Amino acid sequence: MLYLFATFVVLLLLVTGTRGLKLLFGLGINVISVIALLILIADGFNILVTTVLISVVILIVAIYMNVENGETANTAFQTSMLIMLFILLITIPLEYWASAQGLGAENQDELESFSLAAGISFPRLATAIIVINSLGVISETSVAITSGLNEIVLNKPTLTPKEIFDDGFSVGNKILNTQTNTLLFNFFSATFPLFFLIHSLGYKFTDIINDKLVVAEVLTTLICTIGVILTVPITTYLVYRKASRKLKKIN
Repeated sequence: MLYLFATFVVLLLLVTGTRGLKLLFGLGINVISVIALLILIADGFNILVTTVLISVVILIVAIYMNVENGETANTAFQTSMLIMLFILLITIPLEYWASAQGLGAENQDELESFSLAAGISFPRLATAIIVINSLGVISETSVAITSGLNEIVLNKPTLTPKEIFDDGFSVGNKILNTQTNTLLFNFFSATFPLFFLIHSLGYKFTDIINDKLVVAEVLTTLICTIGVILTVPITTYLVYRKASRKLKKIN
């Protein structure tokens, strides 16, 4: 694994040059942030509050250290924060209703000799996992849409509000296709061994869709996809609002 990491670093520096050092630094901060989140949760800190605070740090690093245009970074950060809070609000009740948190029956053999009295709320822990899992794809989508739409507005300052919204949705729809496929492939890659095991054991379809691990992965994928979809109108509106303010100042 050390050789593989060294290859990653060398290739990154060859492709991005000195900017790769900045990317590595940001990646290191985010890795430390996630480790800090795990330690704080294990030490008894409030899971939801800690998750929100660490998520803000991750978003700041992921966006502001990788986007040179300050206006684009601000819009992407605002969008990501709104989507993160929305995901947090819908995930909390969904996790309780779905009862998909915790460990599945497939984990019994590995955990048989361990105590499961962790002393934490598994629904809240599942919520934290979904929020952290969504940060990368949401920030990436928001930055891509904001950058594209800002370029359009900059080159065509006379655009009407309707044209700005149309261009925003046009840019967003192209990015959504890629991001949705990415989330879908991540879901299948994460659950492929589980589906293989379930199929080999002759599970019924009803058993599959009610399996705790499957439901947890489906919830994560669907919630992240909803967040990505909402990124399009929210980002478009924020860019439109800033463009309208500039036009009012000029006029």
